[in-house]
Parts: sequence; C-alpha cells; structure tokens
Amino acid sequence: MEEDAPKEFRELVLEDEWKKVIEKYNEDINYHKIEIKGRGTALHVAISNGRTDVVKFLVDAIEVHGDESSLKILSDIGATPLHLAAYRGFTEMCEVIIGKEGQRKSLVQEKNANGETPLFWAVCGRKRLVYIYLQQFYPLDLNIAIDKNNTSILHVAIQKEMFDLAIIIMYGYQGLRFMKNKDDVVPLEILATKTSAFKSQSSLSWWKKILYYCLIISCHDAKTTMELYRKKVISTENAEDEKCDNSEVAIPIYHVEELEKAYKIRNKYLAFKWHIPSLLDLEAIKTIKKKHIYGGQLLKEFMKTPTWSYMGGGEEPSHDTKYDDEMKNEILNFPEIIKHAQEGGDASIKETKENKKMEDLANINGKDTIFSAKPKNGIYVELKNIKTEVKDTAYLIAATHGIVEMMSELQSNIRSAVDETNSNNENALLLAVKYRQPLVIEFLRKSIPGGVFRHLNIQIDKNENPILHLAAYTSFQTYTSFKSEKTWRISGAAMQLTWEIKWYKYIKEQVPENFNNRVNIEGNIPSEIFKEQHKELLQNSVKWLNDTANSCSVVATLIAGVSFATSGSVPGGNKQTGEPALEGQPAFKGFAISSLIGLYFSVTALIMFLTILTSQKELEEFRFNLPMKLLLGLSSLFVSVVSMFVSFCAGHFFVLTDEYTKGSILFYLYISICLPVTFYASAQFPLFVDLVKVVWKKVPPQSVKGVLL
Repeated sequence: MEEDAPKEFRELVLEDEWKKVIEKYNEDINYHKIEIKGRGTALHVAISNGRTDVVKFLVDAIEVHGDESSLKILSDIGATPLHLAAYRGFTEMCEVIIGKEGQRKSLVQEKNANGETPLFWAVCGRKRLVYIYLQQFYPLDLNIAIDKNNTSILHVAIQKEMFDLAIIIMYGYQGLRFMKNKDDVVPLEILATKTSAFKSQSSLSWWKKILYYCLIISCHDAKTTMELYRKKVISTENAEDEKCDNSEVAIPIYHVEELEKAYKIRNKYLAFKWHIPSLLDLEAIKTIKKKHIYGGQLLKEFMKTPTWSYMGGGEEPSHDTKYDDEMKNEILNFPEIIKHAQEGGDASIKETKENKKMEDLANINGKDTIFSAKPKNGIYVELKNIKTEVKDTAYLIAATHGIVEMMSELQSNIRSAVDETNSNNENALLLAVKYRQPLVIEFLRKSIPGGVFRHLNIQIDKNENPILHLAAYTSFQTYTSFKSEKTWRISGAAMQLTWEIKWYKYIKEQVPENFNNRVNIEGNIPSEIFKEQHKELLQNSVKWLNDTANSCSVVATLIAGVSFATSGSVPGGNKQTGEPALEGQPAFKGFAISSLIGLYFSVTALIMFLTILTSQKELEEFRFNLPMKLLLGLSSLFVSVVSMFVSFCAGHFFVLTDEYTKGSILFYLYISICLPVTFYASAQFPLFVDLVKVVWKKVPPQSVKGVLL
C-alpha cells in the first residue's frame, strides 16, 4: 500500500465513494484497519450511515481475506461494528456481521473497555428485535452478560422504562431479578423510582382519564410474546435440528427476515386500529396505559420470588427442590460468584466448576438464566444518575415516590417491610410526609392495623423530627436539593401556600395532641418551623393575590359602570305614560334581566376583590377565607361579563332591520360577538378549578414529583 493511500482512502469514505471503498477492501487487507478520526473504520462509517448493502460487501471482503480481527476493532466510543449495529437497531446488519449461520457468533462476546457487549448496547439503544436476535447465541455464557460494575441488562431496561423488554429479559434470565450492581442496587429498587409505570402516579386531566379507561389495549406477557416469535420464525427443519442438538447454539433459530416479519405481523392490526387523528392525544394515552400494564406485569414477575427480588443476592429455592446447604450458600453469595467468574476471563459457563453450579441454580425453574451489567462510562447509558441511600429498600423508595401498587405487593409478600427504616431512621410514613405523598399515607392508614400505624406515627428521624415537624418544613428547602416553590400541581403562589397549610393540618390530625409542642434536636416546635419556613412563600402569595385582585377589581369596576349605565337606558324609549315602548318584547325582557344581573354580580365581584385587598393576609387566612373570596370574586366577575354581553345583544337587536333577521344572520353575528367570553372562560378555567380544589378538598393531591433527584 502506498504512503498516501490511507489519506486517500479516508477521503473516499468521508465522501461516500463506497464503490471505490469496496474495491480497496477487496484489494488489500490493510484497508480494513484504517481508522477515520472519530468514526472508526470504513465498516463503522457504513453502519452509522445505515448502508446495509455496503456493509454486506465490506464484510464479504473481510471474510474472503480471513481477517476476522477487523470486526473486533473498537471505535473512539468503544464500539465494534456489531456494537454499533446493535445500538442503532440494524438487525439485518447484525446478521451480516455474525453470519447467516452464526459462524462469527463469537463477536457477540466482544467487550469494550467498560465490559459492554453488543447485547448491552442493544438494550441501551432500546432495540427489542436486536436483543431477541443476539441473546440466542450464548444463553449460558456468564461473561457475555456482566461487566465490571455488575449491572445487568435488566437494570438498563427498567431505567430506560422499557418495561416490556424487561419482562422478556426476566423470562429468559430468571437470575437477573436478584442481581445487585456495584452500588448494591437491585432491579426492583430501580422500578420503585419509575412513577410512569404505575397508575397511582399518573396525572391525566379528567377527559384523558375517560379516554384512558375506554381504551382497550392488548399486551402479551413475555412467554406469549416469545412463543409468538418462535411460532412465526422457527421452521420445522430447524425445530428438528434443535431437538437433536444438545450442544451450544450453532445455527441461529431466529433469522432476521422471519423475525422482522413476525414483528410486523404482530403489530399490523394495532397500527391499523389506532390510526386516528391525534387531536385527542390517543397515542400518548395509549403509551401511558401500556406502560402501566407492563409495569404491573413486571412487578408481578418480581413477586414470584419476592424475598430475593427484594433483598438481592440469590433466587429463592422452591420447597420441593433438593439442594444441599452448599448450594443455598452459593445463592446467598451470588455477587461473589459473579466476581469470581469475571476474573476467570471469557470462558464459557460450562468450562468452570463454579459456573456449572450457577447454571444449575439458574435452572431451578427449568429456564436458562443469563446475567448482565451496565457500562460505567458508556455514552448511551444513563444509569449513572441512579443514587439511592445505602439502606433505602424498594419499599421505602416506593413510599418516597408514592407508588402504592408496589407497596401493596411488598406488604403482602414481605410483611416486615412496613417496619423498615433507612440510614436517616425514616420509615415509610416519615418519607411519605417528607415528600408530600398523601396517597401513601392514606394507603398505610387503611392497609395496616391501627396499632402498627400508630407506631409508625410516633417514630422520629435522626434529627428527632416526627411527622408533624416534617410537614412543617417546606419540601423545597430543607429536605430536597431541588429549590422550587412549586410543590403541588396547582397554579399560583397563594394556592401553593393553601395546600401547604392544609397539608400541615392534615398531618396534625394524624398525630397525638402532645406532638404540637414537641421539640426536635434544634429545640423547635412544629408551628414555629412552619411560620419560619413559609415566610418567603407567604410574601409571594400576598404579592400574587394583590396583583390578581387589583387587576380583576379594575375590570369589575368597568363592568359595574357599563351595567349601571345600561340598566338606566331603555331601548326604544318610553311612551307618554312612562311605560317602555317595547314592553312585552322577548328581547326587551332579556335586556332588562341581564342588565340587572350584570350590575348585581359586577358589584359583588368588586366587593370581594376590595375585601381581599384590605384584608390583613395572615397565614391562617390563606387556609380558607382568602381562596373562598377569590373564588366568589372570579365567579361573580364571569357572570357579570356574560350578562353584559347578553344585555348588549338584546338591546342591539332592536337597532337592526328585518333583513338581518332573515336566514338567522343575527344569530351567527351574536355568536361571534360572544367569542371573547369564551376565550376569557377558557383562560380562567384552570384557575377556577384549582380554586374549587383548594376550597373544598380536605387532603391535598399528590405532589409534583415523588422525589426530585
């Protein structure tokens, strides 16, 4: 190869001169290893560009030269060609690289510096088909599934909220449910942070909730899904070969063409069924409901082995399985076994005695099990953001995030979970109060015996704070790193303060009376803490309320003036007797009544807003008095605006001649005039609904987020 050849070759690749690149690949083996800065080899670039046709020719050239090492070259981001194809979801390219008959299946075992295999990258890239295709080659190889951090592909799938894929992973690899990563986190604890997987934490509007319950969605479990794939994909000949062959998988049982065809057939009906205009957000609601269904299925899968899914470290053996003490010890010391296997290199699970034991353990339920982990610094993985305290179990994490479905399942299967505390000596009730989770408090109050609930009530954290002290703190200052005053799903600083007061009063009802004067480690009582912590929010609430009342009072004054002037002006004038000339006309009656209503309600609104402006605005007033006055003021203002438009239209009716009344022209004209009222109503409706909530609801709704990390 000439001295300037690498430079010229790189230019050909970057300029997409693939015919010449293929010629070079066929001509000289050295071209296979030339790297383009930041992109890897020419094969990497072709994969990135999605050129399946080019990839076929390049791989054929590599195969002709017998240069399989070129398929193991890592790019700057730590990817072999198979890694890259797996992450991008190019299943056909994966088959081209591995070979139609799986002749280069060893590439599936290739790891980068972080210990990531192509299987990991398929899960990180959310590529279900690639995962199903790749996982068949080494179903018993421990090393293909574990990196140096011991985080599994199940951790990755749940973190990325691919709950359907997580169920498929658990179906094939039972042991992943109890595997801990380097931070001692089991997959169930990650699921406990995923509020999107559970209906209790959804925040749909009322009309979306109606659509949510009306939508019928068919979601298969993992076993049915895999059986559907096998039914569509496996030919009779391959099935017979599979029965006769007891060795490792040599020939792929899932070929890409058939796999993709099976996937399309499975989704064709649903795609046709839901081809509806997106004005109602049906697709978004459908996605939310599917997540809830798969989240529930995933939780049930974990609860098949509740103890070890919860604690980690091993799989709970069934009572009819005969295992001696040594085997049980292997289960309990599962992380050490994994570490030992890693140190053994790339040997298959069958090649060592320890791995053979793990194979036996993995097949307790008659299924093959594979373990995997996450990359530490991989650019495609986001698990680095998972941070939980050392002693926070899945039950406590679920309480923090308000996931009552998981708490219910864990309480049913592990009764002692309700008594657990974390490193800050906080139990589930303390965490629910700390992170503003009323659903959890109501759930605990109803689901556990009264004595147990009272016991949780009187417990304190490390700073000697009982639940009333925690309710007195603002959640955005003392107990979270997220500094925002918007704790509740509601608009306006004043209503935020109202919810804070109601939350404090609600928690106050749950504790003994003597807790009102109890001091914490700093010597503060709850009421003092509440006043001190809510000073800033009180100031913002007063400012917001004054601004709102000022603006609305100006409008109310204008409408009152117009309504008074209108009520004194009689359309058509008066007769000599003093009676209205148009008396008896329906439009005249409408004018008289609407003008009176407009005057009455505009004055009422003005009085309410003036009362708000002149009030002292003490903290206690924000609990009921001020929100109620604002609600009455806004309601009266809206009625007065509507009445003003009705009186105007009724009075104006007599001005127009008969030709405008033909063909209902006037009707459409007045409807268009009323559009400003509609705009005003739609703009103020959310505020009106929020006011109704804060006035009449005793228990605040769930907070904006369970925990803000």
